[in-house]
Amino acid sequence: MIPPMVMWIRFRWFAIWVPLFLLWPVLVVLWLLFIPFVLLGMLVAGRISRFWKVIQLTLAAYVMVCALRGLRVDVRSDRTTFQIHLI
Repeated sequence: MIPPMVMWIRFRWFAIWVPLFLLWPVLVVLWLLFIPFVLLGMLVAGRISRFWKVIQLTLAAYVMVCALRGLRVDVRSDRTTFQIHLI
């Protein structure tokens, strides 16, 4: 399962592509830095059994983001055109 790598946005005459593949490594590093603090907080609070729920929630969010690959949103009206493509 691979998350979307590029997001292409077009609004009227302006179009831009956003390289999401540069964002994913940053998010992984932030997640790896954040998880030990979550584990420590749950140990102190005595809720360590819920730590696995946090891991499951993180994995479910990843699966949801991966499912967005190939998403195409086109909104057109008389005066406005708006498009998003996740590739």
